[in-house]
Amino acid sequence: MTPEFLRQYGLSADPPPSNSLFFQLWNANIAVATSALNTAFIQGIKNGNLDPVKYGAFNVTDAYYCYEGAEDYLVAESQATDPVLRAFLLKKYNSYLKYNQTFTSIWHLRDASGVVPVPVVQAYAQFEEQVASHQLPIYMLITMIPCEFLWYWLGNQLSPAAPGNLYAPWINGNNDPSGAYAMGNFLQTYQQQNPVDVNLALQLYTQAMNFELQNFQAATQ
Repeated sequence: MTPEFLRQYGLSADPPPSNSLFFQLWNANIAVATSALNTAFIQGIKNGNLDPVKYGAFNVTDAYYCYEGAEDYLVAESQATDPVLRAFLLKKYNSYLKYNQTFTSIWHLRDASGVVPVPVVQAYAQFEEQVASHQLPIYMLITMIPCEFLWYWLGNQLSPAAPGNLYAPWINGNNDPSGAYAMGNFLQTYQQQNPVDVNLALQLYTQAMNFELQNFQAATQ
């Protein structure tokens, strides 16, 4: 979310209002977030003693999720009629493409076809594909917020990284809420002009949060 993009579409990377749907969904799932924080994977990152092999394996399976997730944004964008929503979804698609290039340069993965994902990652990707294909595009955005905000929250909880922590780049790299906040503020504006089913939003958001938790749990099993 570059400042230029935010200005062009009247978006903000400031924290959304405390009573916004963004924080309603988050507060309803704070227990799931806390469970994720307490997984052996995240605590291993915090303490700098996570098995590097398990960290590497997690990143490879995460590549599968990210390769698949990019296409989900594009599917949702093709169905959106709100011009700002379309621009937002396309921006997210392009940001995923850029991020996915790191899997090629660092992990030497060309695309998802070369990855054997753990079952929870495959199920997570299939869930988001179903949302992108069968729900209104705004619900694709809502479903992706946990991936954006939970990782920031975890990085923030682990900050500052201890001196010499091998995983300091993971902690520091995830300690930025601006992308998630921009999504939350756009959702707030979108709701003023378009109906959003809060119960459906909570159902999808909670499912995504649980997939995130299960993914971290699976990383050390």
